[in-house]
Amino acid sequence: MLGEYCPDGTPIIPEVAFTELRHSPHWEFSGANTSVSDSGSANIREWLKRENPQGGLTAELYNALAADKALCREAVTILHEKHFPDRRLGLLLLEAGLHDSFEGFGTPPHVQIGDTFKKRRTLARAKVHRPLQAGICGAGEKGAESIVVSGGYEDDEDYGDEIIYTGQGGRNETTKEQEQDQKLTLGNAALATSVATGVPVRVIRGANGDSRYSPESGLRYDGLYRVTDFWTQRGTSGFLVFRYRLRTVETNPIRDKAAAKNISRLAPSGNTTPARQVATTQRIVRSTAVANYVKKLHDYTCQVCGLRIETPTGAYAEAAHITPLGRPHNGPDEIENVLCLCPNHHVAFDLGMLTIRDDRTVIQHGTHTQTYTLREIPAHVIDSTHLEYHRQHHEQGRQGT
Repeated sequence: MLGEYCPDGTPIIPEVAFTELRHSPHWEFSGANTSVSDSGSANIREWLKRENPQGGLTAELYNALAADKALCREAVTILHEKHFPDRRLGLLLLEAGLHDSFEGFGTPPHVQIGDTFKKRRTLARAKVHRPLQAGICGAGEKGAESIVVSGGYEDDEDYGDEIIYTGQGGRNETTKEQEQDQKLTLGNAALATSVATGVPVRVIRGANGDSRYSPESGLRYDGLYRVTDFWTQRGTSGFLVFRYRLRTVETNPIRDKAAAKNISRLAPSGNTTPARQVATTQRIVRSTAVANYVKKLHDYTCQVCGLRIETPTGAYAEAAHITPLGRPHNGPDEIENVLCLCPNHHVAFDLGMLTIRDDRTVIQHGTHTQTYTLREIPAHVIDSTHLEYHRQHHEQGRQGT
């Protein structure tokens, strides 16, 4: 802990702390012939090595420290008061391996948005991201716990509250270039499961990521994000990669403040008498009129199974865009790109477990494949190019498993 947080260039060695205990009843200098040196850390180290290679403490005390977690907590508390008053005690306990029991999802105890970590090792000790190398923590059976966004893959995109994250695998670890197609296994399968479960994942940004949103050094915990979508596409290097869309589920003033600082640091000097022109900010605005129109055309009846859900306030159905509207799909918000589906088939369609052929045969993928015929009406004609786009993105992913 001392080495982790001491200022750069400042030698803090454990022998210095040991000598502070020389008036303690636990202190013992076996066979020491001279008094403790106070002339500098280097001399203390040599003196202690010469006089007592064990570091000046009895073997009994070493064993007591290792076995007594309460005593260890007390030691960390004293270190906190003397050396780290600007750090939260709970976080120091986590990093010392004295954390409360925590395994799995959500934000670990004592960790807050904006907490920074110098190294992956301390990140792992705090249970924020357990792997020391992999960028995705999780398993296909349960979903992803956390990811690190640090510029590791050329296709990553970071927009602050939204991230387009590239899956793992297929990369040459020496050149860092993509050289093989990715497969829906390990961390990739975990993130795909997170789309289905809806359980948020922890996002950690590293200093090598997008400079607008990344810390200047080390790693920073940026809170919980929900994995809302995934697909496959040919990446920058021409190989098949998995891509995941993550959206924040909580505000993050630390990230936003850092983004403003980083952007201002990179800004040009400017012009005291600039020319004026109108600028606009673009964001997706979904047309409720389009969605409602399609649902009314089909009388709120699912185009796959024919289910019409009645509620106390009227019939219910969902409008599903075939080519998604968001980046990087940029689909149109038009009736030719919208289906009327029940909630179950909407989720299955978004996850690629339902695909539709050009002849309007609906294929339900899974353990037992089923087929349907898409229910159509003359007033609502689906554009087949959107169906093809949807098939390509999801069928390529299944071929990579």
